[in-house]
Amino acid sequence: MFLKGKNLIKIHNCFFCHNIFKFLKIKNFYPKIKNQHIDYLLWSFNQYKNIIFRNNFLMNSQINNLSIFDIKNILFFINKI
Repeated sequence: MFLKGKNLIKIHNCFFCHNIFKFLKIKNFYPKIKNQHIDYLLWSFNQYKNIIFRNNFLMNSQINNLSIFDIKNILFFINKI
């Protein structure tokens, strides 16, 4: 579960926009994912998958082909690092 989440983050470039690893010294304007409530993040991901509620081209294209298990693996990895 941990390694699958790590690989999914690398494939989908989550760390670049959301600055998960804190190695980028730029001020990003994207929401923070680390240390957020899992229920809220799952709800938010579902809102992005359902384009009617949150219409963001970049985020929709990144998570469009992810399953709920992939999303849970990503969130598990982010909250464990």
